[in-house]
Amino acid sequence: MFAETPESSAASHRDQDHGVELEEFQRAWTELINAAIHARTRSGLRGAEEITLTQSLLMEAVRGLDNPTVGAVAHVVGVSSPSVTRMIQQLERKGMVARRRSERDERSTVVTVTEEGERVLAVWRRNMEAKQKRLFEAITPSLRPVVLGLLRDLREAIDET
Repeated sequence: MFAETPESSAASHRDQDHGVELEEFQRAWTELINAAIHARTRSGLRGAEEITLTQSLLMEAVRGLDNPTVGAVAHVVGVSSPSVTRMIQQLERKGMVARRRSERDERSTVVTVTEEGERVLAVWRRNMEAKQKRLFEAITPSLRPVVLGLLRDLREAIDET
């Protein structure tokens, strides 16, 4: 049997601390994501105007692409084509997007944001910006640079994984 050395004891303690910190990080991450997901339910949009974060990202992707196909939108949003198709159908029923056959390739469907979609997206964007402002103002001014740095570091870490 091996005798525990001071070095092995310290390494074991560091591993335990690392495990506890990892669990805390995972719990905090889950709570943050859940808070972000549930915050949309308090967006102020109701009924036909209510859109989810993913739907708003989809509509923004459509606006940012030239003659966007369902596949291109799915790629930009990071969602499968069947899921994007379902979201587009929901948004189409609400009058926020329209689909048509591509003039370049009749096998493809091109998506556009309608006037109603532009209006709802503008309202959604204003509500999101107001929430972001309230959240920013809730952060102690001296901690804002730290929070901004952490958010940027998290973004880079997410991009790398």
